[in-house]
Amino acid sequence: MTVLAKSSTELRSESVRSLYDQLTARLKDLNHLNGIAGLLNWDQEVMMPSKAAASRADQMSTLAGVSHEMQTSPVLGSLLEELEQRQDLSAELNPYELANIRLSRKTYKEETLLPVEHVKANAALNSKAVGAWVEARKESDFSKFAPYLEDQVKIVRQRVAYKMKGGVCEEARKINEKARASLGLTDTDECYKGYYQALLNEYEPGFKDDRLQVLFSDLRQNLVPLIAKIKAKNFQHDNGYIQGDFDVKKQTEFSHRISKQIGFDTDAGRLDVSTHPFTGGAHPTDVRMTTRYTINNFQEGITGTIHETGHSLYEQGRNKEYVDTP
Repeated sequence: MTVLAKSSTELRSESVRSLYDQLTARLKDLNHLNGIAGLLNWDQEVMMPSKAAASRADQMSTLAGVSHEMQTSPVLGSLLEELEQRQDLSAELNPYELANIRLSRKTYKEETLLPVEHVKANAALNSKAVGAWVEARKESDFSKFAPYLEDQVKIVRQRVAYKMKGGVCEEARKINEKARASLGLTDTDECYKGYYQALLNEYEPGFKDDRLQVLFSDLRQNLVPLIAKIKAKNFQHDNGYIQGDFDVKKQTEFSHRISKQIGFDTDAGRLDVSTHPFTGGAHPTDVRMTTRYTINNFQEGITGTIHETGHSLYEQGRNKEYVDTP
């Protein structure tokens, strides 16, 4: 469904249901694009030829740019603005639909603060970093990946700075300002205090960085002495039962059997091999997970499969009525 731009007067004359349907039409198109990006990422990690790395980075950059333009389009902004002004939303929409509007408004506000060039550069960098990390791991040479990691840290800091300046990370900004004042720094001096709070809000909205530090402190206080006690015992575990020469084909067959018995629907997903196990895909009917096998330790492939099957069951169990919305 294509949503055409409408004037404020036209939007004011429409019902809440009509506005919501227009919003979800755009959100679904956007989610389909993100699903395509997910499949390209899966392909890069599972079966893409290594010489295609540069072209894949260009593809990911272009796709990210298109998605960003859709995510920040004036049409989407107008729909969200009109819905925000309506007083009768809760009478017309259910809690899931209200959540879609709330989450869409948050994302729209944050994405509009990011230049499209930044978004495209980030997508290209992440794509290139995957290939560099695979090569570095294969050769046990971190120097091959280090420059990409350094650039990723820089671009994440840029993203946070854009958002803080735009006023969507107010708590992070206050932490940063307080740190600058205590250290006698100016606005041009580098200071990244508070940045993690902004990043934390992306993954755990409402959770506070100071609370996280308390949790880490408690863990450190108890785990460090525990590990020291274990090391002091110098106990040698007998792990011979998991070592040997285990045929990868048989490991693969066993892992596939395990995932199906746990509940993974193989008609709505795949289990493949990658350098590092992950779960992705485009839809509950198209979930992609991976594991990795070691010929002299069968435990690695099995535990990777079981872990990723847990993620996959979550993805396959999502409510299909709302699946293409936030």
